[in-house]
Amino acid sequence: MTASTRIVRVLVVEDHPVTRAGIRASLEKHPGVTVVGEADSTAMALRVLDLELVHVVLVDLRLGEEQGMDLIEHLARTRPQTRVLVLSQASPGEVLAAMKAGAHGYVSKAATTAELAHAVLAVTEGPVLPPELAARLVGEFQHRSSLTGREREVLGCLARGYDNREIAEELGVAVRTVNRHLENIREKLGSRRRSELIRLAREWDAAG
Repeated sequence: MTASTRIVRVLVVEDHPVTRAGIRASLEKHPGVTVVGEADSTAMALRVLDLELVHVVLVDLRLGEEQGMDLIEHLARTRPQTRVLVLSQASPGEVLAAMKAGAHGYVSKAATTAELAHAVLAVTEGPVLPPELAARLVGEFQHRSSLTGREREVLGCLARGYDNREIAEELGVAVRTVNRHLENIREKLGSRRRSELIRLAREWDAAG
């Protein structure tokens, strides 16, 4: 089954009506794509999926008070044949978490009409990630792999907002040992401010 031999049927899951209408208008400019439904919540998306044949679900990670991740996980369990493309402004950690949850690709909301249509068609054949994001995710993974188990524990404490003394108490080590671990982490990850280490730690924590 190739994108070139059929019309790709898309469900747009986005909680902002104006944005949703813009996405629909952009996609329907492409002759190989048709939008068969719109939804602003997981429940509405599932109702559409029960009624319509859908090849690609285009989903935002933030759906008002809901999280698009819940829909991604549900589809991975119940409709593994349906391709899921994340359309969002997300951090690398959020994208990695979405892919692990069952998404098949990611496209930024800053994408052009042509880029969005291309991503929708391409995700029917395989994973879709912008090259710069793929490179960043690979780099983050390599950095993470270079850390020792104890260094990852220190980062985990940072993600929870602990200061150095609290980290020492949590891990049962001296504060100077925590300081040494942080120095090693900064050396392995490059020169990074504490705020950047916390951001990175939270992204990795979200990704699992």
